[in-house]
Amino acid sequence: MDNQQVFDLLKLIWPLIVLQLAVQIYAIVDILSRKKARNLSVPVWIVIIALTEIVGPIVYFVYGRSEE
Repeated sequence: MDNQQVFDLLKLIWPLIVLQLAVQIYAIVDILSRKKARNLSVPVWIVIIALTEIVGPIVYFVYGRSEE
């Protein structure tokens, strides 16, 4: 791939990267502000959120978010 192809590919991917990071940051801020979670401990949820890209935060919001 030449430089132009790489640049074109990055133009397509960057919104997904920004969305992924935004969802991860929102999930981590949410869990830290609540100070407790369902099903697993807070540190375990933070590791799951940080390491599993977009799937981790979604799983946290569906199964781990406390009812506070």
